[in-house]
Amino acid sequence: MTPGVRYLIIVSAALLIIVAFALSGQVLPLSDEQWQTKPQSTSDTEAPVPGFTLNVTPVESRARPGDPLDYELIVIPDDGFDEPISLTIEIESDPVFRGSYDLGVLKAPYPGPYKYRVVVPDVAPAPLTVRGTLHARGGDHSEMVELVLFIIP
Repeated sequence: MTPGVRYLIIVSAALLIIVAFALSGQVLPLSDEQWQTKPQSTSDTEAPVPGFTLNVTPVESRARPGDPLDYELIVIPDDGFDEPISLTIEIESDPVFRGSYDLGVLKAPYPGPYKYRVVVPDVAPAPLTVRGTLHARGGDHSEMVELVLFIIP
């Protein structure tokens, strides 16, 4: 693999990180492509444990080099949850690239939303599939969201 191709793959993977979670605080309606985790259930005898539900839209995107993409993250607190939430993402574009990145910490008040628009670089290789697993951890609770970006010619 040439250094130029490796650079383009890394740029594409970094694009998914940036696209997924930059914090701007703009509110937009959710689309039909919304993904929602389910809160953990508790038995009738246990006190509810504070946690959160994580919504990410869209979880799957298709774009051409030069196209804009909008991503949104909403944290819905359950049972008074107000702990900071640490975000990390694992990215892979097999067989060429794999990496893990710290995306920082979200702080209450929740729900957000946290919104970001990015433009796929004109030099991004296509076709290319970039997969990401977003991990959100706060208090005693954690959530995971699978994301996919298809860069198409």
